[in-house]
Amino acid sequence: MPYEVVIVDDGSTDGTAAAADALAAARKDVRVARLTPNRGLGAALRAGFAEARGEWIAALDADLTFRPAALKDLLAAAHAENADMVCGSPYLRAADMASVPWARRLPSLMMNALYRGLFGTALTAYTPMFRLYRAAKLRELAPASEGFEISAELAARARQKKWRIAEVPAALETRVAGVSKLRRWRELSSHLRLIARLLAP
Repeated sequence: MPYEVVIVDDGSTDGTAAAADALAAARKDVRVARLTPNRGLGAALRAGFAEARGEWIAALDADLTFRPAALKDLLAAAHAENADMVCGSPYLRAADMASVPWARRLPSLMMNALYRGLFGTALTAYTPMFRLYRAAKLRELAPASEGFEISAELAARARQKKWRIAEVPAALETRVAGVSKLRRWRELSSHLRLIARLLAP
């Protein structure tokens, strides 16, 4: 099936921009969206969503902690269940987080448990960004988050709007290169502010 890859370069200073441009020059199915200066994951995802031209939009971490090959499972579930959003969840099978250290795993489990308590237990994966969206529905949400909390915002708003949502198991693995930009206390504060916005009358 036809597809495109949109690489979002969020103000990188490590050679990513040049590598992305070279890939886009060599392949017609690759395009680059660039943000300057660095603005965070939320802004990067919104830029990618705006650039995407397909009927379906998938979000994938650049560190490939979720395998790109699993995208086929998300698309199959979208068609099988006529879903508006399909989440790749590492919480459906214990083995799918086996390689993740507890220092990273425990905060993730706790935050997702909080979102499930507030917005519904039918969805296990509120914070992971590995997802497939129906493009027309996605553009109705207009998320405002700038940081890592954007994935939770999209999931919670989709639940509030009663989207058809599906989940499939997806293994979360440790990164093989690079360093995480996530800072736990800063992200906790961002999530709490987001929850206050989502629950505001």
